[in-house]
Amino acid sequence: MSTTPLVCDTDEEVATLVDYLHTNHSEWADTGNFRQMTYAKAAESICKLHRSSKIKDSKNVSIKWGSLKHTYNAIMTYRSGSGKHWDNENGANICGAADAEKWAKFVGVKQNVAMKPFHNKGWQYLPMMEDIFP
Repeated sequence: MSTTPLVCDTDEEVATLVDYLHTNHSEWADTGNFRQMTYAKAAESICKLHRSSKIKDSKNVSIKWGSLKHTYNAIMTYRSGSGKHWDNENGANICGAADAEKWAKFVGVKQNVAMKPFHNKGWQYLPMMEDIFP
């Protein structure tokens, strides 16, 4: 049996978590994190969505928040790069074989793997994440 805590299992749980943290972003603490009490209240907010596996607790929420922050930071870093396209509808907008080859090399690097899903689509949580970070 794994001792790794489970994080949000469904898109609905993730959306509810991001919405909760967005609504309560004034409780933002330091280094892009929230206070433990905020994570606990966020866990309560997604509890009603529980369908399977373990009921999420503040530790699970904190881990998921770390993952969401990682994705956000990857997008911010990518779109600030010189000559790189980003829009939140088409993502990196990779078109054609040459772009696809460059993209495959880019996301093949460990530090860039979080960008893989965004070759031709944006991230639904980006607008709320941008509001959360000052």
